[in-house]
Amino acid sequence: MKVLGLDSALGACSAAVWDQTVIDCQHRIMPRGHVEELIPMTQETVAASGLGFDQLDLIAVSIGPGSFTGLRAGLAAARGFGLALNIPVHGVTTLEAVAFAASRQVPMGPSNPIIVALETKRADIYVQKFDGRGVAQGVPAAQLPLAAAGLLTDKMNLCGDAANRVLAEASEVMQGNINHLADIERPEAGDIAAIAASRVTIPVLAEPLYIHPPVAKIPAAAGRLRP
Repeated sequence: MKVLGLDSALGACSAAVWDQTVIDCQHRIMPRGHVEELIPMTQETVAASGLGFDQLDLIAVSIGPGSFTGLRAGLAAARGFGLALNIPVHGVTTLEAVAFAASRQVPMGPSNPIIVALETKRADIYVQKFDGRGVAQGVPAAQLPLAAAGLLTDKMNLCGDAANRVLAEASEVMQGNINHLADIERPEAGDIAAIAASRVTIPVLAEPLYIHPPVAKIPAAAGRLRP
């Protein structure tokens, strides 16, 4: 199965072509500019993979939690490609994509839990617990770092770009007993593609997963000028 993976949900933008493994990918750290960058990046990645768009079987895209603008950019691009190519579009959460990457670095099994902590650019952070296989053990939540630190136990694996904020709230003893996977910070499009391919018969719809409501709101007068 040939899958195009896309991510623009957080502080990076990435695209990957996957067929049993990542054939080609691009990943750029960028706090803004996802709308302008994602389509050209995708075109370059597909071209470099040696495949044509018409050879793709599936589009996979990150659905959040993440920034409102970044999520909409990724979802719009994925749906556009899916519609044009007449192939399905499946969603993968940002937290499970990061946990999937972490699961490759820890012994597999429930005795090696993973906590993913991702930035919201607010006082709180996005947090979710997974087992050592990257299987969710709860639902995504937005919590203050102190509350997230309360989830830590000995020998737990911690990753994500907000991991340092969680560790800062933990005791020195606990900090010494946590395996901080510092190189795993954000979702990667290749992992998003691999997750979607693994559950192609039980897909997750490509609908945005918001934990925080959008900051932008429709005016009370629905944008109409008042008399």
